[in-house]
Amino acid sequence: MPQPALAGTVLLIEDEADFRNVMRWRLEKEGHYKVLDAADGQSGIAMAIQHHPDVILTDYTMPRMNGHEVLQALRANQQTEHIPVILLTSLGSEQKVADSLAFGAACHVEKWADSKILLKEVQVAIVKHRQFHPSPSNRPS
Repeated sequence: MPQPALAGTVLLIEDEADFRNVMRWRLEKEGHYKVLDAADGQSGIAMAIQHHPDVILTDYTMPRMNGHEVLQALRANQQTEHIPVILLTSLGSEQKVADSLAFGAACHVEKWADSKILLKEVQVAIVKHRQFHPSPSNRPS
């Protein structure tokens, strides 16, 4: 049986290895995404600059750089400012959601949300991104 075409590239920035592995499986097997991953914010930012993923998922609570700091650094860099970022957290609060959106996040998703919810948010972020930032191969002639 032929493999489905890749739906895009996702960069996952997450310090917990077990959660990173679960998310990778969900995104690759259920969503058909190519997944790059980083264990901390600094390496995640470097990977975003190098690989230009279609969307970035970043944990909120990480050592050294939290998700908002990662988001701010991505928005401050001309090479990554346009990439949609979805913040993941197990510590949901209305203020955190508001802050995430104010910092430029595409959305805010609970870390252990149903796979369908997460995959839908990833898909929506990629579609919107491609609509407003088409790659040279997707631009109308």
